[in-house]
Amino acid sequence: MRLPLVFYGDPRLRKKSQPVTKITDELLKLADDMLDTMDINHGVGLAAPQIGQTIRFFILRNHIVTPEGHIQLTDPQAYINPKITILSSEEMQTDIEGCLSIPGIHEEVERPLKIRVEAMGLNGEIFVEEIEGYKARVVMHENDHINGVLFIDRISADKRKKLEPILREIKKKYHAAD
Repeated sequence: MRLPLVFYGDPRLRKKSQPVTKITDELLKLADDMLDTMDINHGVGLAAPQIGQTIRFFILRNHIVTPEGHIQLTDPQAYINPKITILSSEEMQTDIEGCLSIPGIHEEVERPLKIRVEAMGLNGEIFVEEIEGYKARVVMHENDHINGVLFIDRISADKRKKLEPILREIKKKYHAAD
């Protein structure tokens, strides 16, 4: 089921999320609904705060490039209560990021190239993975969401200032009744 997205200006996007204490049928249903919502909106990741739930949970699909050069999405992966460790602060990468909660804005963001993430999956098992490149970027972007941080917080003050009129329009469009 498609869930309504939460957009820039909603205070839930700025709250630090609470840990998930147990895997329930409601959480499993939420994961399915978040996956539908992410896919319908052509996203590669979605964090619980983006659908109004302030819990430490996000999902993503990685993409791989086939030998023929086609992009293929992987099966979805869930991250509950993730803990991220930067593996090399010297190796950084800059790439364009966007966000379903901030439509129409895409900016370059610098992030570490390699990370280690420890999280729980929907089966209740803890897993650890070392990842780099695009998938690491998506994990860090979604992890930022559960910490109340948006990708626009990671760009220069000058770029952010230039985006202010667009951000005001997003607030006006999605929060006119607030």
